[in-house]
Amino acid sequence: MKRWEFVVFCSALGLVAAGHSAESPSNQGVQTKPGPTRVVDVSRRCQRYFETSDGRPWIPIGINLCYAHPDESTAYDCPEPETMAKMERWMRSFAKYGGNYIRIFLCRPTFEVLTDQVGVYNAHNGQNIVKLVKIAEELGIKIKFTLEVFRSVRPASEVTDEWGVKCNKPLYAPYAGGTMHGFYTSEECHDIFMGKVRYLASLGLGDSPAVIDWEPFNEIDSTGAVEDWSPWSARVLREFQEIFPKQMITQNLGSFGSPRAHIVYDVMGRSEPNAFMQVHRYLDPGAHIRICRGPMDILCADAIREMLDRRFDKPALLAETGGVLAHHAGPSKVYDLDRNGMFLHDAIFAPFFAGGAGTGCMWHWGQQYVDRWNLWWHYGRFAKAVEGLDPIAEAFVPFHFETTFWRILGLRGRKTTVLWAREIENTWENELFKGIEPTEPRSSELLPFKIEKPVEWYLPFEDRAVRVAPWTDGSLAIPRIKRSGVVRYPTVHLPGGL
Repeated sequence: MKRWEFVVFCSALGLVAAGHSAESPSNQGVQTKPGPTRVVDVSRRCQRYFETSDGRPWIPIGINLCYAHPDESTAYDCPEPETMAKMERWMRSFAKYGGNYIRIFLCRPTFEVLTDQVGVYNAHNGQNIVKLVKIAEELGIKIKFTLEVFRSVRPASEVTDEWGVKCNKPLYAPYAGGTMHGFYTSEECHDIFMGKVRYLASLGLGDSPAVIDWEPFNEIDSTGAVEDWSPWSARVLREFQEIFPKQMITQNLGSFGSPRAHIVYDVMGRSEPNAFMQVHRYLDPGAHIRICRGPMDILCADAIREMLDRRFDKPALLAETGGVLAHHAGPSKVYDLDRNGMFLHDAIFAPFFAGGAGTGCMWHWGQQYVDRWNLWWHYGRFAKAVEGLDPIAEAFVPFHFETTFWRILGLRGRKTTVLWAREIENTWENELFKGIEPTEPRSSELLPFKIEKPVEWYLPFEDRAVRVAPWTDGSLAIPRIKRSGVVRYPTVHLPGGL
């Protein structure tokens, strides 16, 4: 259901006119056959957010920790002991600051259970996966597992370059005729693929409280024609759900950076087996969509709005984000300069305050950016900013606007409204490439909201709070802060629900 259709539906029921937050029609009791209890699932009370099995809201504070390279100039993984050590170190650093959601690829050497023989599996690598899951259980981290990333199924003798080897799966070649069309239409290939899934299930991963989500492919739209992968994806998602009934099942697509993305993301929006909407989007100077070449907070927030436009009755996550050279030729030069993590800050905060179910999930996690500059603390600042918020009970509805100096992303709830104010002029381009530091604190700017008591603005970059009293006419004021701030205040319901 498109967002505009959904709002019309709610208006017809009187929900909007009555001053209530818009909720999905499926929240009104349509689901009559509950599935197995899941550690984390889409909330039945407000389906744009997640909740735990005991009914508490769960806000994903996420990052991609997909695999470990010896350095960023090679496609090959680290030797196994180094991979496991890096993974554990990253996970502990992330969890220390409140990180609770990671993504892992199960198709790299340390975690790949397929061998070059059909039906024969690598038990040692299976135990590596189990060890990783045990660490996640200990740290309270939830995992999304991605099974495959390959883009071709040619015989090994035909692919010799480093990146080609990484993205090729010769095991399928005899049954696929060397093409991805063949892979998607071959029953033999389907059986091999699902055999891997069943082997992973035999390791007990379907019962782990740390594993909450499975996705068959990374950026499946990059593998071939939508007519090939879309029916295959729908079938496989249903079969995954039968094998892992206690966990969510999703699919993901490539970066939302071209007009073509509107088409393939429409396809995902119509896919009912897909538990929630997730989007990939990067700062890309070569992107066809102009917004992907501008301020990070704007492109991240817009990505969430694109998902909510397609399904306002499902959670939306910015599941991959970051900065790249033109056309994804490599990591962005932003990372070499951004030792403070102002770019990361926007990627974390903007998606949630635009109506997403959680943070944006940074892609460049290792030597390129987050771990390189030890920026894990930014996740702790977000965790502090949203501490105690209950997006399910509030049924937040997003809104946004600009003042002279600030860009505002807001969430209006039944009892609480929360705002994230971002300084307009403080962009990655101005601060990192032009050397324009955040502006000196200026006089307060008034926002069009009334408050009765003093409120506290939390300043994430400084990790401190500023107490601000109502203005003389009761207006909410933005204090003298740099870069950004978060504030909460009681929602004021105007007459007539306006």
